[in-house]
Formats: sequence, C-alpha cells, structure tokens
Amino acid sequence: MTELVAIPLILITLGAIVMPGVARTIAMPVAVVEIVYGIAIGRSGLALIPNAEDPFITFLSEVGFAFFLFLAGLEIDFRSMERAGWKQNTLYGLISVIAFALSITIATQLGWGLWVGLATGATSVPLLLAVVRELRLSATVVGGTMITVAAMGEAITILLLSLVEIQQHAHTLGEGLLGLAKLLGLIAAMFATVILLRTLLWWYPRAFYRMVSEDDPSEVGVRVGFGLMFAFIGLSMLANVEPFLGAFIAGAILAYIIREKGALEHKLSSMGYGFFVPVFFIHVGIRLENLTPALFIEHGPWIAGIIGVMLMVKVLPGLLLLRQNLSVPVVLATSGLLAAPLTLVIAIMDIGMRVHAVDAMTNTVVVTAGIIASLLFPSAARRLLSDVPPAPAPASAGHGHGHGHGHGHGH
Repeated sequence: MTELVAIPLILITLGAIVMPGVARTIAMPVAVVEIVYGIAIGRSGLALIPNAEDPFITFLSEVGFAFFLFLAGLEIDFRSMERAGWKQNTLYGLISVIAFALSITIATQLGWGLWVGLATGATSVPLLLAVVRELRLSATVVGGTMITVAAMGEAITILLLSLVEIQQHAHTLGEGLLGLAKLLGLIAAMFATVILLRTLLWWYPRAFYRMVSEDDPSEVGVRVGFGLMFAFIGLSMLANVEPFLGAFIAGAILAYIIREKGALEHKLSSMGYGFFVPVFFIHVGIRLENLTPALFIEHGPWIAGIIGVMLMVKVLPGLLLLRQNLSVPVVLATSGLLAAPLTLVIAIMDIGMRVHAVDAMTNTVVVTAGIIASLLFPSAARRLLSDVPPAPAPASAGHGHGHGHGHGHGH
C-alpha cells in the first residue's frame, strides 16, 4: 500500500460508519445512501479519490461483493420453499423466467442490449425481505410466499447470469460446451458438499451445534463460513465463471444444511454488512462516471423507460400469484419489491463492463434507474401492504438481528 491509498481508505471507512445513521434519518435504503456518498467523493462528484481502481481498494470492494452474495445465499429460507411444494415453487420459478423473457425481448427490441435486459429482469431477496420483516409479515402466509418467490427468482437470476457469461466468453461451440461442462462440474461440487456436510451433521451433531452457538471462543462457524465461501469462489474461478456465483452457492449450502443458523448468521451478517458490503457500494458510487444534471436531460427518457420496464416485467407475470389466493394489492406490492433489485443490477452491470459488453454510460444510466426504482417501489409497496395483518408477535426476537442494515442494502 502507498500513501495514495490512505485518503480513499479513510473516506470509505468514514462512509461505512456514518451512512447507516444518515439512511435511518432520511428513511432511505442504506445501499442507496452509500452509493450517493461514493458519487459525492468520486469521479462524478468532488473527485477526492485520485485512483478509484487502486488494487487494495478494489480488493476490499470485491471481497464486499462476494460477501454480499454469500449472505444473499445464506438468507434463502429453504423451509418455506419445502413447505411450498414443487407445484408452487415451479410457479414461482415460472414468474421469474417470464420476467426475463419479457425484459430481454424488450431490451433487445429497443436496442438496449442483452445486459440491460438481464438487469431489468433480475430478481433478488434483500429489499423485499427488509419490507416484509419491517411490517412483521415474515411468519404469515403472505410474507412467506413473497420471500419464497424472491428466493426462487434470485437463484434463477444468478444461474442465467452465469450461462450468459459463459456464452460471452465462448468463441466456438466447443468452448461453449466446455464452459457449460465446467458450470455443471461446479454444481456437482455443490451437491457433493451438501451430501458430505449432511453426513457430518448426522455423525457429529455437537460440532454443528458449536458452529451456531453464541459463545464459541474459536468461532468455528465463522471459519467454516469463510472457508466455504472462498473455496467456492476458487471453484468458480476454475470453472471460468464469475466468483460471485461460488459465493452465492456457498451461502445457499450453509443455509440448506444449518436450518437453525442462530448466532452464526448474526456474526457473518455483522462482519459483512458492518464493513465489507458498504465498501462495495461506496466503491460503486466512486466509479460511476458522467452522473451530472446533463445525464438526466439527455438520457431522462431512457432512465424512465428502464424503470418502467423493471416494473412491467414483474407485474405481468406476478399476476400468476392471484392463483395463490393473494389479493391484488399484495400481488402488486410483491411485484414492486421484486422490481427494485438494486444490488443485482449493480452486479450485472459490473460484470457486463468486465467482459466489455457494457459501456460506462450504459452502466451509469442503468444503475441510476436502479437507485430511483429502489426509492420509489418500496414506498408504494409499504402502502399496499398496510392492510395486511401482521403476525401476532415477532417471529423471533433474535432472528432479525443484524439485518436492518443488510436488507436495507437491498436491491
């Protein structure tokens, strides 16, 4: 590290500490406030960061990105998915598939390109989960359905993104098939790890209890979590897909094996959302270029169009949820929350830029649209859900700890 890293590191650390308080004060998602802070000190603002691509800052940002997707996998509620049954899960998966089919078709027809279509069709859990928990709906049928729809959509988004990236890297049919074989190998490694861990859980239940206990001085659970995350990041690299896929898989494996995550989820969330994830969002803001009033004058219709497509492609297939005996306001609220996947929008654009499929202006326009959507849609969803009766009491006082920040980061 050099002295040039000192000022960026101090500014980013300061933002990570102060921005959650600012976000609570002005009632905005923490991720949005952190990105805005990054914009203020970065290329589109005061330009206080001379080198946004400094290797050390970039490394911290990438660890934050991986950690975020690891936690997204960890937050999948497999119990709700199992309770839903295969018919309902198929319906929830179909909603996401239709959303992608619509968004990619519209984006390519309008000349926006495949990657913008991926961004407008993406689905993710955190923002929806934040609103559901805030309204105390987690333990209700309505809340469980909403969370399961989001989890299924997020898994499909991650898988589709991986397939598109393989296609981007492949120049021949043989390379494409090899890339697909490597992805299938990664998925096989996931199933092998699940079988291994379930076997170990059966034979050594005390060791797993120690992992999730509050007072383990060795923090074995945190070590296993980190080890699993970095192991699957490495396997993703060997499979020539984005490391984020491995991080997501690792979190999902842990969530599947250890249903009562107890203190372990709190510890991992505290580490991730306490520092590493905020560094990623602030770094996103620092790197955004051309975010000036002229952007809204010149590209305002494009930004509005992207926001409109984000909502439309979630509302239309979301009407299938009416078959689940959900009311129209609940279906519209669910669709609105699914239509604001800010962090996955950022991730998709970030990967698109890395493979040179997205230029800086498109990145700025789409991320700006994602920020606006994440401000508008949750506010409307809260109003639509105001008549839904909450659970009689909070599902569990300890389960939500550490999530206020995390899910506020949401998409």
